[in-house]
Amino acid sequence: MRRFTGGPGQHSSDKALCILMVAACLFLLAETRYLHGERLDLLGRNDKYVSLVNFSIPQLCQFTVCIDLNRTANVSSWAAFSYDANNTSTDINDLELGLSGENKQLRLYLFGTRRDIVMDQALFVWYSVCCLWDSRKQLLEVYCNGHLVHTETIGSAECLKPNGSLVLGHLHKRKDGFIVRVSNSFIGSLYYFQMWDRVMGQAELLDCAMGSTVSWKEEYWNFSSILPVADRHLRCAGSSEASSTRAPTLPPLPPTSSTNGTIPLSFFNVDMNFSLFYKTERAPDYYDARKLLENWLEPVDSNQLLTSCILLWELKVKVKQMSQSYICKAIIKATSLEIPEVLSLKIKQLLNDTYEEGPLSLYVKPEDVAVKPIVLMDCPESFSHTTSKGNYSWPLTSPATKAEVSCRKNPLQSARRSCAINIELEQAFWKKPNMTECKLLEELPHNILDLHNITITEENALDVVQHILYLLPDATLHMEELEIIASKISDIVRLADMSMTLAETILSILNYILLQDIEDENIRKMTNGILKTTEEIGYKVTYTERHTSVITTSLALLVMRPDPSVFEGLAFGVTSYDRAVGLKINVQENPFKKALASVFLPKSLKKFLGIEHADPDKHSKIQFKFFGTISLFADDSLTKERLNTYVVSASIENASIQNLNEPVTITLQHIDQNTGNAAVHCVFWDFQKNNGLGGWNTSGCEMEYTDMNYTICFCNHLTHFGVLLDLSRTEIDITHDRILTLISYAGCGASSLFLGITLVIYLALEKLRRDNPSKILLNLCAALLMLNMVFLINSWLSSFHQPGLCITVAVLLHYFLLAAFTWMCLESVHFYLALVKVFNVYVPKYILKCCIAGWGIPAVVITVVLVINKDFYGNGSHSESNPFSNFCWIQENIVFYISVVAYVFLIFLTNTAMFITVLLQIHSVKSRAQRRSRVWKRGFLQDLKSAFSLMFLLGLTWGFVFFAWGAVRIFFLYLFSIFNTLQGFFIFVFHCLMKEEVAKQCRVHFCWGRFRLSNYSDWSGSGATAGSTPRHLNHKSPSQASWSLNSNGTSSAFNVSGLLPRTSPDINFRIAEVHYNPSTSRRW
Repeated sequence: MRRFTGGPGQHSSDKALCILMVAACLFLLAETRYLHGERLDLLGRNDKYVSLVNFSIPQLCQFTVCIDLNRTANVSSWAAFSYDANNTSTDINDLELGLSGENKQLRLYLFGTRRDIVMDQALFVWYSVCCLWDSRKQLLEVYCNGHLVHTETIGSAECLKPNGSLVLGHLHKRKDGFIVRVSNSFIGSLYYFQMWDRVMGQAELLDCAMGSTVSWKEEYWNFSSILPVADRHLRCAGSSEASSTRAPTLPPLPPTSSTNGTIPLSFFNVDMNFSLFYKTERAPDYYDARKLLENWLEPVDSNQLLTSCILLWELKVKVKQMSQSYICKAIIKATSLEIPEVLSLKIKQLLNDTYEEGPLSLYVKPEDVAVKPIVLMDCPESFSHTTSKGNYSWPLTSPATKAEVSCRKNPLQSARRSCAINIELEQAFWKKPNMTECKLLEELPHNILDLHNITITEENALDVVQHILYLLPDATLHMEELEIIASKISDIVRLADMSMTLAETILSILNYILLQDIEDENIRKMTNGILKTTEEIGYKVTYTERHTSVITTSLALLVMRPDPSVFEGLAFGVTSYDRAVGLKINVQENPFKKALASVFLPKSLKKFLGIEHADPDKHSKIQFKFFGTISLFADDSLTKERLNTYVVSASIENASIQNLNEPVTITLQHIDQNTGNAAVHCVFWDFQKNNGLGGWNTSGCEMEYTDMNYTICFCNHLTHFGVLLDLSRTEIDITHDRILTLISYAGCGASSLFLGITLVIYLALEKLRRDNPSKILLNLCAALLMLNMVFLINSWLSSFHQPGLCITVAVLLHYFLLAAFTWMCLESVHFYLALVKVFNVYVPKYILKCCIAGWGIPAVVITVVLVINKDFYGNGSHSESNPFSNFCWIQENIVFYISVVAYVFLIFLTNTAMFITVLLQIHSVKSRAQRRSRVWKRGFLQDLKSAFSLMFLLGLTWGFVFFAWGAVRIFFLYLFSIFNTLQGFFIFVFHCLMKEEVAKQCRVHFCWGRFRLSNYSDWSGSGATAGSTPRHLNHKSPSQASWSLNSNGTSSAFNVSGLLPRTSPDINFRIAEVHYNPSTSRRW
């Protein structure tokens, strides 16, 4: 056989090549460090996590991902890893891939969906969990320790999105560049995270091969906040990347116990001061600080230290340089082999740190932490005696743990009792037993009426209400049944404690009853009791968060205890409501822009929230409620109104809120659209009305804004609020409404023009204003002209939103309205003196006295109103869409009725009486004269013209308002608007165009050519003039009597649309409807 032999040179070259290969391997090993046998110990803190760096995950349509985990804390929920590729959403369910656990379930997130897998994972045991996805087969498989635990065909061929963020120990989302934790983090150890771009076989899952996409190498991960810890007991601890042999079986938890098999239990008292910094406009409140502190302290542990803490702190220093200082007192339970002194140092070192979570950060100085060991005795053996669920013996129990014993009636379920710790006294004590899972020894009767003899106790309260809820579908809900239900609920509410489950059940019962829409005396008698019961439930229910809520299909309750130190106002709103779907509620700091019903509490209520107390538990609660049915709020005293909104309420614990300077704002959407601009009234539920049955009351509430869909109310107190729709008026069609508005403004404009012409003519021609009737007419025209002018510019001036200007305009409008009616009254008095009291009537300085009365009496009324309260005048703004909605006028009901309606009605009665008297006098004179005259037709026409002249002059056209009812309402409203807005035009017609003397004087002074009349000197007085030496009226001359009447008569009509306080955004609620009960407008 031939042997191969090499020379010395060949041997040297092989040796050199071998040395180079070894050096290359050593170099590669130095550059890439494998993490076999190195685990991550996670404390569950938000700022401590490991993330993927230097590598990005590509799009994967098939993949396998595995991770080893070992839980060391018995928390209800935890998270192993998450992969997020959606940066626009903060919803945890939008995760692309993630693994977490809740109670005894494994929770897998995939492609924005989640699925729960039943699997109980013990503490201190290693589990290797793998997830396999194949888009071609649309198959998902989950393995634990190499065993298939879940398989599912999803029906989707989705692929894993690329370039996302991968984090170990968190379910995370990215928000404003921060990684934000959205669930409890992992407490324990994580190891050997791998990802492959293919579907692995079952036999490969426990091999030590490294992942092709993400591997357990140092170069893949950012370990800046957590360093890996070596552990030779971990699987694959001695393998390398090239190793492909099967890993040994997962080892059990390394022995950490003492020789007797138990781990010592220690308790430590922690006193700590910390500063809270923030980068937000709003200062964080007590609940922000507590949440941040809980997230920081919850996972305090080290290698073999397991802790849980009970926290109590109070505000020490108010906001200073964008930070707050707090005092925290905690008791920490630790299980460790370390001696207490060493554990105290470790705990203190763990607490000396800075913790950040989004815009909030927490800083603790070393000198501000004090840790000392304490000794807590076990809760001793105890005995509980109950009449409804039996007797229970509780064993000796360690602090901060629960004891469980079997129920007497149903032994498969357990009664539980906690051995809690009093943080102030540093002592353990027994809490009340929790027997909700235990059944009653004796069954409850299967009829609501038979529940009458059942005595309510803390042990059977929940059972009774759940039984009532079960029986309701078969109940008749007659008075006897309703009384028993109300009685049992009332007894339960009187108990000291109110759990959330108990509160939800009670409100579900009330919700069922309300949804029946019972409209009889039965529910009427229960209204006050139901309202008081729901309020007491809200204040008694126990909760730990900032707020809690109970929501049913038609009833919602929300309770919160705000931090008064940062209280800037609070709004509660129902954003949607559908009986078939339910309702949605929300609470925020600013008023709602759009909501079905909302209440905004002003900043001034801060003083009622217990701001003087440092202990947050002594701050007062705020409660909001929403009632989605109106049958509960029937009011027998209402005849012309009905409730047209759902009811919302607000209250503050242990405080009676009355006469607020800054009002509470209530916004309510109408159940039925107010298409006809009917009157609405802001009301509250008065418990004392209707002999204690309750009813609606308007006191302290004013309407600020209303349109077809919404009404905004201002109230100076807190209670249950609603809006009543006034049914005393027939709705006006929108088309008629617009037309009447245009008629009002067009008529007032025309009247202003002709009143101005009339004044110019009478003032320019001295002969026309010599007699007293003409002087009275001039004053009436001046008052009407000013009234028209102020009315026309009112909306424009109101649009400037200047309170002082608006008050001035409202005062002028009020004054000239009263002045115009006063001069109409003086005209009627003058007619009476001139035509009835003809002889022996002499009034010294007659016109001066008329002027004092005509201009002075309205001034006295206006002055009295201003002295009482100038804010009686204001802007009743109602709709931005209507250009005439802004109107300055009287905003108080009582003031309006006394100073306008009563004043006008008195003058109307006076003028009507004078009108009838004068017509009778004319008829008497004409009757005697017509016996000797053959021109009776001409006399009749003159009488008709005189009657019309008197009617307009004395303002009798205002009487059309009393006929504006029923089917002819629209017709008389048109008559009212036309005749009253054209009052100035009719004055011009009757006193200029149709008056012979005025026409002749105008031709003499204002005409040229053939129209000019030579100097006309046949001028005589205008008839009998009261106040001077009486002229002798020839009663035998019908022509003279008729002419005298014409010279003194005027025609006047005026529509002051908008002078009434209105509840609609449109100006078209006219003074024609003086019977209308206006709602209150804004006073602030």
